[in-house]
Amino acid sequence: MKKQRIILILMLLIISALLISCSDLKNSLPTAISAEVQIHGQGWIDTGSVNFHGKYIQNINYNLTICKQCHGSNYEGGTSNSSCRPCHSGPGGPENCATCHGIPPAPDRYGNTSFTAPGVGAHNIHYTGTGTISALAMHCDDCHHLPNGVSDTTHITATGIAQVQISNLGALQTNGAVPSTSFSQLTLKCTNTFCHGNWTLPKSGLASDSVFSGTVMTGVLANAPVWNGGSSQAVCGSCHGLPPAGHYSYSQSCTACHEDVTTASGKLKHMNGKIDLAGGVVRNFR
Repeated sequence: MKKQRIILILMLLIISALLISCSDLKNSLPTAISAEVQIHGQGWIDTGSVNFHGKYIQNINYNLTICKQCHGSNYEGGTSNSSCRPCHSGPGGPENCATCHGIPPAPDRYGNTSFTAPGVGAHNIHYTGTGTISALAMHCDDCHHLPNGVSDTTHITATGIAQVQISNLGALQTNGAVPSTSFSQLTLKCTNTFCHGNWTLPKSGLASDSVFSGTVMTGVLANAPVWNGGSSQAVCGSCHGLPPAGHYSYSQSCTACHEDVTTASGKLKHMNGKIDLAGGVVRNFR
């Protein structure tokens, strides 16, 4: 009997010890956290965190293939059952152009919004046609190769700087003659563009040749505006003289003959590759 009592006491002690251990284990369990935090770490969707996923993707040179492995080829969940679309709701999801840079690029992919930043510069004026002189709206592919997607080999370069290859049609040509345009990444200057003065107009055969003081009229051929120089790079007289070289000077204002070209409502006529005169008369560059 005594032996049985000792065994019973020992069993009770063992059971008590187990219960205490289980209680301690339960109390030390971590607070429940989301699967996202478990996989990616704290701050993954916090734009102010050093662990923000946008910074991580930038550090791996925007290789979104790794995202597709779990979130699916269309980023709608995949094996993770977690869609990227609630935040990246635009066409292409995370691969939408505006995810990394604005359209136009302000802010640029580094978050800069000032025109002094090379990635911002004069993009807005060129893209929207909101300049004080011209309402000409250009397109991305006028100055850049448009990639077929984020992973296009021509898209993200080793330097991280967008390549400029000016192929503009309407804005940089005069009746089919396209100047040999160029852009310098070193000086941030654009040269030999029609819209900034690289044009010539021969007198021979032009119906309104009485305004010529010589045999040819020219813009400021060597004008090279600085991309991030601001509004001072495109003031009246910077792209052509007032009047242009080879054009007689008159006491009347420019609008006497070039009706509604220099006004706010006539800005569309200013850089359209044509010469607009009073009465709806149009002369073509040659």
